[in-house]
Amino acid sequence: MWYFLNMEKIGVHPKHDFENIDFGDKRLNKRLQKSIEDLTKNSQKSILGAGNGRSSAKGFYRLLGNDKFDIEKMADAASEATINRMGDTVLLIEDTTDINLNGHKKTKDLGYSSEHVLGIKVHSCIALTPEGLPLGLVRQYYNTRCEAENNDEKNRSPSRPIEEKESYRWLKMLDESTEDIPREVNVITICDREGDFYELYAYAQELGEDFIIRVTHDRATESDEKVISQIHRTKAIGEVIVNIPRNSRTNAQAYQAKMEVAYCAVRIKRPNNIADKTLPESLTINIVRITEIEVAEGRDPIEWILATKLPVNSAEDAMRIVEYYVHRWKIERFHFILKSGCSVEKIQQRTYEKIKPMLLIYSVIAMFIMAITYIGRALPNTLCDIFFNKDEWKILYQIIHKTKTPPEKPYSMADAVKYLGQLGSYKRAPSDGPPGVKAIWNGLTKLYEFMEMYSGLG
Repeated sequence: MWYFLNMEKIGVHPKHDFENIDFGDKRLNKRLQKSIEDLTKNSQKSILGAGNGRSSAKGFYRLLGNDKFDIEKMADAASEATINRMGDTVLLIEDTTDINLNGHKKTKDLGYSSEHVLGIKVHSCIALTPEGLPLGLVRQYYNTRCEAENNDEKNRSPSRPIEEKESYRWLKMLDESTEDIPREVNVITICDREGDFYELYAYAQELGEDFIIRVTHDRATESDEKVISQIHRTKAIGEVIVNIPRNSRTNAQAYQAKMEVAYCAVRIKRPNNIADKTLPESLTINIVRITEIEVAEGRDPIEWILATKLPVNSAEDAMRIVEYYVHRWKIERFHFILKSGCSVEKIQQRTYEKIKPMLLIYSVIAMFIMAITYIGRALPNTLCDIFFNKDEWKILYQIIHKTKTPPEKPYSMADAVKYLGQLGSYKRAPSDGPPGVKAIWNGLTKLYEFMEMYSGLG
């Protein structure tokens, strides 16, 4: 079970997110639960390797091919479970990643994720608490396209209707990710620079949804000034220290940055080349700029320019916007777990339609791994039985301490994460901080292998 800041218990294991699904066939329902349990325990293995031999694999393949199997029911169940974990305020992080399936040339109906690369574009929305703790998967969309669509310059013209563009997925996600969340929950959607387009701003305001989006386009304002020019001209209101997370792509370590903060309100004009002339001619948004002012030699300063509909009337308001946006990077860790920890680019299915439910299941598993990692850091004194059953936390302790005598009571999440890190070959110095997601998924895999061994000996 999961404890969050309100310390309420909610079922934790990925199979619990799907436990209320009814395909109209008890055997199918049972097979789904068993398959998800197997895949969670063996996230880096194939379907054949994850289960108990060929019979388990065949059972899962039959499940995916059964006419009663419904991926929409699975998506709705995962979303409902996530919504049930939400508190008063929730951050919805959206982003897209490409799943490279270039080695799957015989997969039926599989198109391209990018030019000349077979694969799937996966657009996900994950939910976090305001403090950045993972709550689960909200929605996920899949798209594979023919090569001609990618190379046709006409199809990428800015004057095309938004419904004909791939960027329409951002509007669709904004709508569907929020529609089932109770209105009393304060929802804040966060997007990187790919979400910086006028139609999304207009649609969010039409829906009454709050957003934080990183600015990339220097838009014209009604005062005949550009947005970026105006925010750069705006005097900073103060200096703050911001915790910059580790960048796994550049191998840059986490550090504290001294930054100045500025904010202003602007009224942006509708672009002349936009297709939908029914959109408002202008929109008022708040702009927050945060710029690094003391930079180590040889490194470019960090600067974020953020657009938001949230009120910004003080330095505290501006910093809250920045603190929320900092958590956006966690969707990159989600993608990292999905590709490396769950090996989704090695999924072996014969059709595109059968790959999609695998991506959904592995996405829920990826959020499970993230939850263990980050809740273990944020709530270290919470007891580990929120995530692990009695056999699991006892055997984990016995493995690490090389003892036949298990503890009588569950220990802390801080210890559980440390033990998983050790089991997952985490060898960094204590000063480097707690284990990361890679050490956790490796540790979980080994723990479940030991569980199978202990079960066999019994």
